[in-house]
Amino acid sequence: MTKDKKEKVGTFLGVPYDWRKPNKARFLLRVWNPQARFINPRWWGWGYDVNVYAIIHPIKWHKNRARI
Repeated sequence: MTKDKKEKVGTFLGVPYDWRKPNKARFLLRVWNPQARFINPRWWGWGYDVNVYAIIHPIKWHKNRARI
């Protein structure tokens, strides 16, 4: 793959990466989301992020997950 055609989102050795320009919407979707999983792909970079909403509001998060 040429340098111009590199994928900005994908996985490498089973670990997700996202090299798109960071933005607030993607940050909130991955790090502060009542409906998201506890562990999410990083909003920018390589690896995983923790859904902080699930730590601060565990009961609300669990109820929101039960509705899905």
